[in-house]
Amino acid sequence: MMLSKEQIISKMLADEYGAKILSMTFQKPQPVQEISRVCDIPIAVAYRRVMQMEEAGLLKAQSVDERKRGRKVKYYSCNVSAINFAFKDGTFSIEIDWLKESQLMKQGN
Repeated sequence: MMLSKEQIISKMLADEYGAKILSMTFQKPQPVQEISRVCDIPIAVAYRRVMQMEEAGLLKAQSVDERKRGRKVKYYSCNVSAINFAFKDGTFSIEIDWLKESQLMKQGN
């Protein structure tokens, strides 16, 4: 059975990692290494979760920093201003308020 986008997003946010990642990236774009360190998430799990959240549209890669030896570091920011979950009349729904591009640009400053 294929999960809907709403089910995928709600599953990502059902544990502590998803919420921590969104909170940490809301004010300022962060690299996965910093997310892992500050949120106490194993690095492999942090990379996997950030990629899943980016695919779902919850995070957006804001910039890429060229590091030593040609290694690139992406900085991710939260792409939502609010997420509301509801269960009404036997039906589950999720409502997402996406940030506008101008709001995302302010996060990088």
